Order: sequence, then structure tokens, then C-alpha cells
Amino acid sequence: MNQHVLEVEQALSSFPKRTSSQNPEAYIGGGQSNLRYIGLRVPHLQQAMQKGFSFSHNKSDELVKIWNHVWLNSDCYEVMSMALAWFYDPKQKAILSRHWPVLKKWSSRIDNWAHSDTLSVIYARILEQNHQAIYPTLVKWNSSKNPWLRRLSIVSLIYYSSQREKILPLKKILDLVHPQLEFNHYYVQKGVGWTLREAYNVYPDKTFVFVEKNISKISAHAFSAATEKMPPKQKQHLKGLRRASK
Repeated sequence: MNQHVLEVEQALSSFPKRTSSQNPEAYIGGGQSNLRYIGLRVPHLQQAMQKGFSFSHNKSDELVKIWNHVWLNSDCYEVMSMALAWFYDPKQKAILSRHWPVLKKWSSRIDNWAHSDTLSVIYARILEQNHQAIYPTLVKWNSSKNPWLRRLSIVSLIYYSSQREKILPLKKILDLVHPQLEFNHYYVQKGVGWTLREAYNVYPDKTFVFVEKNISKISAHAFSAATEKMPPKQKQHLKGLRRASK
């Protein structure tokens, strides 16, 4: 199937490269990614997916095998993004839970926030469909030495609350957030803030109490995101507690 990896990269290479001074390796990878970057903008990736590839009309199960091979075998950020894009498409939502055993293994290749966030969307949809299948894996990842697995374990719990029809009980969410409060990794801390913000949208009172109780442990990066949707009075109260705790 390596011809599929080559075909996708050749198709993407036909688009004009990013001309801005922004360095995708630094912006997307944060200096931590080992992937190559062609340097394409998101609209070009979307155009490539819409145009399709020689295998795009294959049956769904065959496409799962092809995109799985592409994800596991490419060393190019944009090529791997195409594999994510296929599963991210709402048209594939119904098949996601069935292919959890395949998608679970994709976590091992995450080394940047953009791929992490897109995979978290996919995982959040699977969690909504069948939390018994995926939640135990998130619990396992939650104590991993790999910070990207830790980030996946919390961001995948909700992603955006506005996109969820069903959300886990707050205890199941906070049980995974709490161990990350003092884990010193920028992208894990951003994930903590993100998840607390979305939990607050659904469980405002109890999430506020959690933030209040753990105010001295919540990092600045997490605090900023966690309190984003809170009323000014609550936010000022928490800021006062942070100052006092220091």
C-alpha cells in the first residue's frame, strides 16, 4: 500500500507552498515534532480531499485499511492530516465506533497539537457512541509518560460541549483532569484548561467548585482557558484566590 502514501504526497505537493514567514514546524509541532512539513494551508488540504484520489471510491472497509496504512507509514504532517480528515468527515461518524481498535493505535504517532486535536474530535465521537469501549483506554493513557497520550485522555472527553449530544458524568471527567493539574507540559496544561472550560459549560456549579478547590494547583496556561466562559464576578474571585495562594 505504499503507493497510496506516495500518491497522497504527490497530490499535495502540486499545491503552492505557504509563503508567509510562519514556520509550520515551530507553530504546529512546537519544536517537538519529528514530521516533515510540505507547508500547505488548510484550504489546500481541503481541496485535495474534495478532489479525491485513485482509491477514493473504494468501499468503506477498504478505505479504512488504506488510510490506516497512510497514517502509520507516512512521515509527512500533511499526508497524515489527510488520513485524519477522512475519519473526521461527519459522513464517517456511523462507522467510527466499529473501527476503534484501529483508531486507538493512531495515538502512538501524535507529536503535535493539530493532529492531537483532530484525533480528539474523532475519539470524542466514539466516546459518545460507546463510552464503555474507549473510556478505559483514556484512563490508561491518563498516567502515561507520553504527554500526548495524557492530552488525548482529557481533550477527548468532551472536545467542544456544543458538539455533544451526550456527555459523561462530571466525576468521570474530573477523575482524569485532576491527575494532570501538576503535570508540567505546556500542551497537557492547555488541554486541562480546555476540558475544564467545556465541563463548565455543562456542569457550571460543580466545575467552579473544582477550580476553586484546586486553584493553587492549576497552571496559568490552564487557568486562562478554564475561566474563559465564567462570569466576570466568578473570574475575579478565582483570580483573588490565586494571588492569595502565592
